[in-house]
Amino acid sequence: MDNTFRILVRDSPFPRIGNVPLAIVGELDTYLKFDAISRHNHIGSWTLEIPVQHPQSKLLQPGCGIVVFREGSDEPMFSGQIRKLVRRWDDQEDAGTGTIVVSGVDDNAFLAERLAWTDPARDIHASGGVLNWKTDLAWKSVGELLYHLIKQNTQDLPDRQVPWMFVKPPQAGLFDDETAKVVRLKYDRVDELIELLSAAYSFSVRCVWHPDPVSVGGSNGQAGASGPGLLVTLGPVQDRTQSVRFSIDNGNLRGYTFTLLAPEATRLVIGTQNRTWKELERQDTFDEYGNKTGYTLNWADKSSPERWYGYFKNHGYDPAWWGNPDITPPESSNTLPWAQAGFTATEVEWGLTTERYKDRRDIPWQWTPHPTTPGWHMDPPLWSAQHREILDELEAFTIDNGPKAAISIDPVEQPRLRYHIHYSVGDYVGANIDGDERREQVTEVRLTATPSDGPLIKPLLGSYGSSETPYLYRSIRDLWARVNYLASREATSYPTDDVPRAEFVLQKVV
Repeated sequence: MDNTFRILVRDSPFPRIGNVPLAIVGELDTYLKFDAISRHNHIGSWTLEIPVQHPQSKLLQPGCGIVVFREGSDEPMFSGQIRKLVRRWDDQEDAGTGTIVVSGVDDNAFLAERLAWTDPARDIHASGGVLNWKTDLAWKSVGELLYHLIKQNTQDLPDRQVPWMFVKPPQAGLFDDETAKVVRLKYDRVDELIELLSAAYSFSVRCVWHPDPVSVGGSNGQAGASGPGLLVTLGPVQDRTQSVRFSIDNGNLRGYTFTLLAPEATRLVIGTQNRTWKELERQDTFDEYGNKTGYTLNWADKSSPERWYGYFKNHGYDPAWWGNPDITPPESSNTLPWAQAGFTATEVEWGLTTERYKDRRDIPWQWTPHPTTPGWHMDPPLWSAQHREILDELEAFTIDNGPKAAISIDPVEQPRLRYHIHYSVGDYVGANIDGDERREQVTEVRLTATPSDGPLIKPLLGSYGSSETPYLYRSIRDLWARVNYLASREATSYPTDDVPRAEFVLQKVV
């Protein structure tokens, strides 16, 4: 089995030596170290070190990039652009010759090149009256939404075109959902929307170098386009749990690590728009000599510092019995007084009640006094768009600041189970962790290669994000509690090494 990585160098989108944009200009086979991280629906990174005196180092110039293949596949495993070059010399390590350390991001970064304009097809001066990007009621799926979002912002306006980016239409009906009709964007980052939506939908968006994107259905909006480019594809993630399974018994699992992280904050204060109103004002009128001739009545916009504020706690991980004395398990009865006092499950679990503030003046819900309670402001109605936006902000807060978990596995590459041949980033795979059969998503893969160790591949499993995921928290917390419980029975001579056992089961309510 050949695990060799082939690292090719591609030219800049603005070629220096007469090549077409992004054309392959050479191959690197004398590097000292290569390290790359590929992430699901997120921007990856890479670093490569090569001796200064070697002719291949001259290929690495600003704007150029790399394309990584592995033996056995004609499709690139990784591609990215150079963003940093460092010339390093050390009389101890480099033997007086010096090295060049080149680093950059993978091509998913090009999805962040363009913002989501409110009117992508028109000059910015014509956008002043357009509040949000207009979606089409004919778009019935998240796939169509993302396709048109990327396409319009990279192809419609000549001054904003990215001619080396080719977008391939998604399959019909890729995640039918009302989100495609109600999403509101105003100069937001496209890559951040993709990452957010991937928390709710099992899709994959990938931007990678391709020798001929047009041949596989990609388009950059220009008739007759050809040659290499960056191919953007959208599709469902693949469930390979039956064919790809990591376990010690299978001989393809060298080790694993699972980690829990405390929440950064558990409570959120949200402030919306300042109170505004109109008043009918009287304005005197005068003739050319300054004599008062009468008056006019005009409506004038008024505002005050009063704002609606909401205070929210992260109850998303509270179990169904939390605070209910009738159904609280006996072993968790100690949580009752804290739950009934208003504390959440994560606050009691981790011992913190940290607050954060979010200014959302763009939500037009004004401070409205309660009709019978002086000094009390009323909440937006549950059916209102403002209420939905507040809940969206609370969900984003929960994702960003809630407790997180991660599983990192160290697989053994086998002929029948190889990364990029049998599974890829974003796929769901099976893993047996301490006897627990799990179905997890490959959210990140780390590729490393050195002359002494050769190529190594290390996947990270989770359910959301590039490293730690809140949606994995419940299952990993349960696993940790069970494993620790067994360890405390079998190795009682080392109680100080035990991780405290959970007093209750946590769940994420989506």
